[in-house]
Order: sequence, then structure tokens, then C-alpha cells
Amino acid sequence: MVQFPFYLGKHLIGVCSNASIVYRCSLVKCLYPILCRFSGYGSKVILSHFKALHFRVESSGRDAKKWYLWGVKVRGYIVSLLLILVPVLVRGQEISVSAAQNFLTSAPPIARLVQEPRTFQAFDASISWGTSQTEAARLLGSPRLGLGVSYANLGSCRCIPGSRLGDTFSIYGSIKHPILRLGPFLAGYNIELGTAFMSHPYHIYDNPGNLLYGGPITIHVKGGFFALVQVSPRLGLEADIDFRHNSSCRLIIPNAGVNAVSCSLGARYRIGNGTLKPGEHRPQDDPLDRKFRFSIFAGGGIHRCMAEFNADKLLPPEERQSSYTPWFKGSIGADFVWRYSRVTSSGLQAELHYLSNTEALVRSDNALYGPAERSYSPFAPGLAVIQDLYFGSFTAGVGVGAYLYKKVGVHEDHGRLYQKVWLKYYPPSLHGLFAGICLRAHKFNQADYLEFSIGKIL
Repeated sequence: MVQFPFYLGKHLIGVCSNASIVYRCSLVKCLYPILCRFSGYGSKVILSHFKALHFRVESSGRDAKKWYLWGVKVRGYIVSLLLILVPVLVRGQEISVSAAQNFLTSAPPIARLVQEPRTFQAFDASISWGTSQTEAARLLGSPRLGLGVSYANLGSCRCIPGSRLGDTFSIYGSIKHPILRLGPFLAGYNIELGTAFMSHPYHIYDNPGNLLYGGPITIHVKGGFFALVQVSPRLGLEADIDFRHNSSCRLIIPNAGVNAVSCSLGARYRIGNGTLKPGEHRPQDDPLDRKFRFSIFAGGGIHRCMAEFNADKLLPPEERQSSYTPWFKGSIGADFVWRYSRVTSSGLQAELHYLSNTEALVRSDNALYGPAERSYSPFAPGLAVIQDLYFGSFTAGVGVGAYLYKKVGVHEDHGRLYQKVWLKYYPPSLHGLFAGICLRAHKFNQADYLEFSIGKIL
């Protein structure tokens, strides 16, 4: 199992070298004999998948072969260098690798596109660091922060004739938070957030059935639970069960999203010491001033409207739009919270939400449901319960709220409830000011838009 981190890198290089690609890189050529020493049964499974994929592409034409070789080249370079060089350059303390079996959900857009069995495999490699022994870190259970890469062969899923999905390559940041320790056994939750490149997105002629993602760049989100058994001071074996999601957050449409349940097995290998030397202690943080806090914020982002896309589908393909208007959405508001702990606070958030696409909603609803008297308003006030988690100069938070007034017609009416997940940064030199990024969603699985915000604690 100690050798497992090198399986994926070795055989990606092996496939690439057969195409006379990666051997153009002298650095990888020098590292290849070292990688070849680390092989095992598990690597044969990975290699057989790539050989099968290569066989399918060989028979599908010169253009497909060119893009396939280009993709293999990129994966070979990136994965090989990350697996070997990055832990050394950034002084990572722990290397983790895993292989996962993923099961696509049976949501209608997926069920209409993907045929049974709706499964695919994923392979991850990451490096991580332990958090410093401040009071906040101890109260949070000393979580581990990491950076990782993931490759998923989503393109192996069988789709309806004329449409297909593509493989996925993701780069993400992660946090693993232990919540249960029993001797060598450790369990907790983990969260990943990053970006992903997904080949074969929707195309009006070449790939009309893929309504899951409209462009090659998507947001990668993954969260779930892990269990770890430490079999030696440096080696641990891990099992995870997670929910995996990729979508463009309405930056590009269509945007139904790729949702899957992931079950993985892997290993962690410690290559460094802890963040502190034995016997060393960090000074305590300043005493917490427990009190109510009031802050104001303003933010905005862009949103592409699925109502326009669905109305456009009623037209012949040659009359449909090639791209859709990026409409502005934004909000101004205030937070009223009680900071009762160094690591968390609770409170209320009041906001006035603004959307600029009411005219597009009127046109789309009339096309989809027929002309009728309907109410539309660009403003939607809301009130939410919020919870923040503090870590140094960063804050992660969630909110669940309800619109007090909302008039958006038929297609875009997803109910009164909304959800928000955000990350904020408070620069130490700018007292009270903060900048943040927030994802707004409906029904816990329908992204609305990404919002970038600034604000100040009063």
C-alpha cells in the first residue's frame, strides 16, 4: 500500500509514452525508471481502462484520436509532476491517494442521458498539512488542510445515441475534520472545493443531449465522511463515502449538474513531522470579546437563465441562440450575529436581492406556457438564519432563508426558500473590512449564481 501513490502516475506515463508524447519531457523521462519500481496489481486495473479507452478512440477517427492524445499528454504531465515534485516543493506533511467507484444519481436530466449502469471510477492524489496548535485549531479538532487532484472517467458512461459525457480532471482544496478518535481509529467529515475541466460539454449539434454542463470549466464540490485506521506511525488506510457535484453555477447553461455518490478506498502516508516541534507551544490567542456584532455587505454576480434556454429549444436548431445573455444578480444586506465562541457565531441576515432579467423571464414564460397575466418584480427581500465558522482571518458560513416577497413568473419560481454557502476573508491590516464569495442555491441542489461581495463590521 505504501507504493500505491505511484500507480496512477506510472501508468499515465506508460500510456503517454506509447504515443511518443511524454518522453519529450526530459524531467519525466528521468523519473520514469523510478516510477517503474512501484507497481502492483491495482495499477493493472487503471492501465486496462486506459487501453480500452484508447482502443475506442482509435476506431472513432483522426480528430477524436488527436484530442485523446492531447488529453493523455496533459494528464501525464500534470499527474506525474504533482505526485512527485509538489510534496517536496511545498513541504507537504502527508500524501493521500484513493480510488473510488461513483454512482450517478437518478435525477431526470441524468436518467434521460445516461444508460444503465450509471457508474464511473475516479482516482485522487493529494497533499495535506496539519493546522497550527492555536486555541482555535484545538477547538476545531485540529483539521488538516490539503490540495489535491482528481481524474474521473465519466466518459466511460454509456449515453443515448448522439450524445456523450467526457472525462473530468479536478484541482481542489480540502479540509478534513476529525470528530471521533478511538486508539488507531479516526473518523470525521471532509469537504473539497475547487475547479474542474470536463470534456465534451453540451453542443447544439454535436452533443445535444448533454444538458448536465454547458462548458468545459465547472465548479467541483465534494463532501462526506471518512474513517481511518492507522496501521503504522506513518501509514493509514482510509475509506470514504461522499456526495460529488460538478456544475457551472449558472455561469454557462445548460447547467443541470453532475451528481454522484462516491465510495472510495485509499491510503495516507506521512512524509513530515507535525506543525510544531515536541514541547513547543504557541501563545494563546487574545481573549474573546463576546458580544453582538453588526455588519453590512454588498455583492453581485452573473446568471444565465434556464428559462431562455428551454424556450429556445422550441425553435429549430438553426434559429436557436449560440450563447445566452449573462444577467446581473446581486444583493445588499446586513448581518446581526452573536459571537459566543472563538470558532463560531450564529445570527440573522436580512438582504434585498436584485435580478435584472425580468424581461427575459416574461418572454420565456410566454413562449413556454402561453401569454397570461403574471407578476414580475426585480426585487426580492429575504431573511435567513446564518452560522459562521472562524479560522484565523477566514470565515466559512452557511445560511438558510426565505424570500418575504418574490415575483419571478413560472419557470424560475423555485419556491420561497433559498440557501447560501460562503467563504470570507478579513485582511488583518484592514480592520473590519472583508471580501467574500458566496454560492446561492434553491432546493439544496439547484445553483442560482456565484456572488462576490465586500463588507464591513460596524
